[in-house]
Amino acid sequence: MLLIGSIYHSSLVAQTVISKYPEAKPRQNLYVELGGNGLAFTAVYESRLKKATDGIGVKFGLGGYTSDFEKVITVPIGMNWLLTKDNKDFFEMGVGATFLHFDTNDRWGWSGGTIDPYPLNIAGLNVSAKNSVIANFTMGYRRQPKDGGIMWGVSVNPHLNNNGFWPVWFGFKFGYSFSRK
Repeated sequence: MLLIGSIYHSSLVAQTVISKYPEAKPRQNLYVELGGNGLAFTAVYESRLKKATDGIGVKFGLGGYTSDFEKVITVPIGMNWLLTKDNKDFFEMGVGATFLHFDTNDRWGWSGGTIDPYPLNIAGLNVSAKNSVIANFTMGYRRQPKDGGIMWGVSVNPHLNNNGFWPVWFGFKFGYSFSRK
């Protein structure tokens, strides 16, 4: 609820700030991300809150992976702010949360029995239940053509929950930026 209130308040503030790079409609991006806020492989939709290429925006995605022993589903949502001087190279910073569903059927050598694998340590971040929420932050670089087209970016995405902290987690994104001139 707090995130929804923040998005609403930010959209009101965003409408009053004048951009140097206005467009007829808010800039929208569709991309895939490896790592990043979705932890694994994620498809992400993003839109600015004002009619411009820069400024405050919202994003959400769906991702995950499966293997013989585990299934991971992630749903990242968040807000970000794009800053630019040339309408091509952007500094991105943001905050958000990722819903994480982590299911494992690996019994670590126990045949026929069932065990509760939680809390589970995933590369230094403890997950205490099958479903959890992880806070995340974003700081990175994005290359986005001023007239739309192929976009890409790299970022550092620290994650934390009540059980731990990943200070360094990287994200690599590649997709398309839709210009509305």
